[in-house]
Amino acid sequence: MFEDRSRQRRKNLVLLTVFLILLAAFGFGYYMNYGGNDNAGKNATYNNDVSGYRIPDSIRNQDPSDNVITEVEAETPEDHSTNASSNDCITPTTKVIFKTYFTLCGHMLDKDPDSMDDLINLTEEDLKNKYNDWKVNEFSQKQVILTREKQTYCPRHYIIGVKDGNIAIYVYDAEGNKVLHDETDTPISTLTPEDQKNLEYGVVADSEDELQQKLEGFSE
Repeated sequence: MFEDRSRQRRKNLVLLTVFLILLAAFGFGYYMNYGGNDNAGKNATYNNDVSGYRIPDSIRNQDPSDNVITEVEAETPEDHSTNASSNDCITPTTKVIFKTYFTLCGHMLDKDPDSMDDLINLTEEDLKNKYNDWKVNEFSQKQVILTREKQTYCPRHYIIGVKDGNIAIYVYDAEGNKVLHDETDTPISTLTPEDQKNLEYGVVADSEDELQQKLEGFSE
């Protein structure tokens, strides 16, 4: 009987020891998860606070129209360059040159406009309409070049011909018009039939010296 009581005490002691160990483990775990971790309480408080999800005042109070893209802002660089190109016009500093090519002599005559007043602010299309007998070869705010052809000689040449039966000298102006330059008192009837025929077509002299030489030749 004494041995049975001793065995019962040992059994109770083992159970008590196990109970104390479990109790100690539970207490330690509770302490680590709640009592010793201050962040747990803070996290719980933060999770219940919606202030971290509020829209900042700088955005909430912003005028919605501030985010609207205006038509100017939406334009692409290509749009600007296209508009600038289409709106190019002649300015007071633009160099304008009229070039006339005379086919019979092969010379080119450059001429500045008589006045820039009628050209300022003209676009390329305006210029084409104003000078429809000219070709616009170059157009920019820096320089404008217009060209044309005339089926005549340029004004540098003299044309020996006939007027009222006498030898006369003609020139072509910048517009290609034949203009009387001088008239002599030498009748063509005094010339050989060949010279008379040549004068009817016109004899070209490229300079004043050549002109004098040919006139003297006709009078001999």
